Amino acid sequence: MAWRSILRGVAIVYGTTFVSGLVFAINGITPQTDHIGFPLLALLTGAVGVAIALRVAETTKLSYLVAIGVGVWLLNLTSVLLDAQSLSSWVSSSGFIATTVILGRLLIGVSLETVPTPTMSYSLISRKSYSGLRKRRTRFSRF
Repeated sequence: MAWRSILRGVAIVYGTTFVSGLVFAINGITPQTDHIGFPLLALLTGAVGVAIALRVAETTKLSYLVAIGVGVWLLNLTSVLLDAQSLSSWVSSSGFIATTVILGRLLIGVSLETVPTPTMSYSLISRKSYSGLRKRRTRFSRF
């Protein structure tokens, strides 16, 4: 797994949550004013960011999910350095980030899984099944 892909995924998730946080703040939705809605919206927008990152990377590997989660968690260390968050709350945010990554993976579903392609085209398959049906009808028909 390439570091570029992981860094791109972390940037997508972090950018999505950052922009959505700005939109929430403009609309007056903050952790102080909305104690229940803000964390749920943050969880949802983070999960959407993870789903977008998975879609861009075209993978749902566990190692990629863990790398994105750890990358976002380490990037959030900047809020401790800027004194916007305490070190203990940053450590406890790992559970929230893990939940976000799991929810983002669940939003993708099984759509990234590859489905084996048939060896024959659908027109040949239908032609063969139709010709077999026609032979059976003429063989057992009384008319």
